[in-house]
Amino acid sequence: MDIIVIAIIIVILFSLGSALVGMLRGGKKGSDKMFKSLRARISLSVFLFVFLMFASFMGWIEPNNVLPTQ
Repeated sequence: MDIIVIAIIIVILFSLGSALVGMLRGGKKGSDKMFKSLRARISLSVFLFVFLMFASFMGWIEPNNVLPTQ
């Protein structure tokens, strides 16, 4: 479970770097690269959010219920 989440976050960061390259390149080709990277990053982020909500619903992950004591 942890490896899946970490892998998706790494791919999201790679997509962010790819968009930066497209932005620095500029022009039509750079704009297309930046758009594709943005689309991939948004799709992966939404997928990760839905996956984490589903995992929580299925009981695969549980929130940390540690309350501070006084």
